[in-house]
Amino acid sequence: MRTPSRLAMAAGATAAILVAGVAFGVVGMARLVDPPSPTTTVTGADGEQVVLDWRDYPADPSVDPDDVLAAPRAEDVVDVGSAELAAMRRAFEPVAPGLAWSTPDAPDVLVTDVGGNGYGGASLHQVYNSQSVEGVGLDADADWHALGAAVDAELAALGYGPIAWDFDREPYPYETQEQRDEQMVAEFGSLDPDEMWQWSGMAERDSMWVWVTIWDERRPTTPDGAWPESESGVSLFVGGTVVSHDDEQAYVDGVARFDGLMRPEATGSD
Repeated sequence: MRTPSRLAMAAGATAAILVAGVAFGVVGMARLVDPPSPTTTVTGADGEQVVLDWRDYPADPSVDPDDVLAAPRAEDVVDVGSAELAAMRRAFEPVAPGLAWSTPDAPDVLVTDVGGNGYGGASLHQVYNSQSVEGVGLDADADWHALGAAVDAELAALGYGPIAWDFDREPYPYETQEQRDEQMVAEFGSLDPDEMWQWSGMAERDSMWVWVTIWDERRPTTPDGAWPESESGVSLFVGGTVVSHDDEQAYVDGVARFDGLMRPEATGSD
């Protein structure tokens, strides 16, 4: 914000008007940057109207609270995720024997607070991100369809839905089919899954998800500067949105006040 000029400062009343106008502009800009939280007015059984402020919503609009409550608690999710990674790793062994398994990255903190709820208030959500587990050394003639089917079967046993592979997605609302196809070729090297250098996709269960990647840099569709450190392999990663045992009752009570209401779009990035 520019300060008033010396001429304006000498103008007395004119300067006062200028400063007032600038102050009003700053307040207006602040409202644009940090808009007020949305509210919803509901009528109780006794006919009394109550205004609910979404700043008090203990979740965020992108996740269904019922899904979060069906997921493991924050204190348990690391052990659950580790067991699921081990089960999926075993599922690959019959169709891709001899893979060298490792955990290339192991962050110190696997469960972190979300922070804001998108409405200017606090969320009780926490986010779990596992370490990735990689099996490298995939045979050049490996059957990727068999790999996908094997992990899909294990995911089904664990309660997850089927893997939604990126190359199968429909165009987003903002893109044409041609734009979608161009993006597929840029990322995977081809529109034919059997020619692609990489497959990636996600399976979901409640607010938990699993990310699966298969790659082989020996394929001719591999772009220059491809990211994997190893020539070929598979990668597994588990994540989810959870709440802690300590916060569970407050979460249940908090979302119950907003039960059945359409969640507004988030008003901020918090």
